[in-house]
Amino acid sequence: MSEKKKDRAGGPPVRRRRVVFISGFDPRGARHYHQLWREDAPKAAASHGDGTEFSLGNRRRRADIVVEWGMNGRMALGRETIETETVFDFLAWDDVTRELWPKAAWSFVIDTARTVLRGIAIGYFRRLFAVRRLYLLTLFQPVAILLAVFLGLYLAVAVPVATGLSLAGEDWRWALFAGGLGILGLRPLLRVLEKGSVLWRGQLNNYFAHLIYGESPVMQDRIDRMAEAIADLAAEGGVDEFLVIGHSVGTTVAISAFGRALQRRRADFAAIPVVSFATLGSMTPLLAVEPRAKWFRDEIAAIAFDPAVTWVDIGAPYDIVCFPLIDPVPVAGHERPKDARPSPLMVTPRYHALFDAEGYKRLRADAERMHVQYLLATPKAGRCDFMALVAGPLSLKDRFPDSVSSKG
Repeated sequence: MSEKKKDRAGGPPVRRRRVVFISGFDPRGARHYHQLWREDAPKAAASHGDGTEFSLGNRRRRADIVVEWGMNGRMALGRETIETETVFDFLAWDDVTRELWPKAAWSFVIDTARTVLRGIAIGYFRRLFAVRRLYLLTLFQPVAILLAVFLGLYLAVAVPVATGLSLAGEDWRWALFAGGLGILGLRPLLRVLEKGSVLWRGQLNNYFAHLIYGESPVMQDRIDRMAEAIADLAAEGGVDEFLVIGHSVGTTVAISAFGRALQRRRADFAAIPVVSFATLGSMTPLLAVEPRAKWFRDEIAAIAFDPAVTWVDIGAPYDIVCFPLIDPVPVAGHERPKDARPSPLMVTPRYHALFDAEGYKRLRADAERMHVQYLLATPKAGRCDFMALVAGPLSLKDRFPDSVSSKG
């Protein structure tokens, strides 16, 4: 949706905004994302046409887990040109991610096997299958590759030994034991796999398993600190919109942090005209399906059932890493009243309309780029445009007016 075509039936334009952003399971921190958006800002402006400008200021560390910079936007809204000043706060957990990053070692293999066995035992994978069948392919890909590696290493030794023993007239069955020596090549092969996404995806499964079973105190502590940081920033007030954004695995972190901030310090948000929440490429069901994660289910409810919060969930149907158009409220075991507004509002970025045919074809063929595209400019402007979300004149509520209607 172009701001130029937007009528003024909604609320007043956003001239001052505060954005709190939580990234995914990524060892790269604020510096990487700041540079990414600084390079992308001119592309985003160009997609909106002449007269649109986006710019980023310098980074500064505001607190131990908060890195802050300014973002300025200049866009046409109807017949008026609006200048928007945004204070962008990046809540860091890349240090925790690096601590949890998969290691090319037996510990990773054992942890992955344990995750799979526990998931089968409690019916976790069955529940995920009911939510989105396609995701199980993503989930089990690293497991299948690890099994293939074990089998390949075993056969690489067992077959030549069996052949040699047979030719020598000896009992070839000794090769069944000799094949175990092939496992000595596991660590070198794991180091090769480190360069791709196999170990990363496997560790994601372990990460969520540890949260579900209460085995990640370092992550829970970081979420608590994020919740305090969000409430502290909200308490400063002085903005037209307060917008919290989570991307990828960061959607689950953002739900917990923002949900706890609302549960514990709701009064700090009371004076803000518009409180908004956006989840991009959501992976919410990975925790929401599990009854053991009741704390997470309660945090979903704290956000979804807060009448003052506009929550929009944006997911592309061809993003195989996320759960697009899947309402987390029923997945988390909650029942929404029949006349309740849609919260979260489930939308797609409609990339097919924002790229030409060839560009869209390339995007669909690149799973990693598809999952990051939520944060990047598109050739044509759409209502899910990241730079316009954070530095444009429309609040999330006005950009998605269907989020404030009743289902009826």
